[in-house]
Amino acid sequence: MKGTSHLFIGTTVGAIAGYAVQPDIQTALIGAAVGGISGVVPDLDTNGLASNSITLSKKVSKWLMETAGIVILLTLIYQVFTEGLSQDIYLYGGIGLLLLIVSRLITQRRMLTITGILVMLLGFVLDQSLGILLAGSYIIIASFLPHRSYTHSIIGIVFYAYILKHLYMQWPIDGLVAAGLAGYVSHLLADMKILPVNRRGVKWFLPLWNREF
Repeated sequence: MKGTSHLFIGTTVGAIAGYAVQPDIQTALIGAAVGGISGVVPDLDTNGLASNSITLSKKVSKWLMETAGIVILLTLIYQVFTEGLSQDIYLYGGIGLLLLIVSRLITQRRMLTITGILVMLLGFVLDQSLGILLAGSYIIIASFLPHRSYTHSIIGIVFYAYILKHLYMQWPIDGLVAAGLAGYVSHLLADMKILPVNRRGVKWFLPLWNREF
């Protein structure tokens, strides 16, 4: 099923879940937003709507790295001719070369990995927020997984519920956990083989059972 369909379903069930927790428009709207995001989260294991929405494109990332690397190296060359050699030149020269090398090797999936690392760093900055740290670790793990594997399983649901729990502990927003779980589970249900639009199913019981449902 397409990412936009998951987004729509997640938004709908998230709004319902939020309203069920606290029957008012504000909670329903928050639930819709949380459910919509959660509805596409399982697809962070592929180059789809979710992963592409939170990462820069490969072309943009490559251009930024190449430009930064070239600017650093040109600046260092100018400094050598004007001020001579210094210890810092070797460090910054290495950084410039590293950026050029990485720019040739970068892929969209590795950009997702970098995004996860940045999210974890944000978690450290925000008073070591465990919820954000866990969210970053989820993104990193998903960037290395094959599509429809552990993010599309009961393990994925439990891990995501754990993330939501800690986010709620730091930001107690009504409907956050319920809407998030509703959106996430809706994705897995919508990906099941019982629906004719899906050629593949969901391996709910990984790693114990590899059967698709």
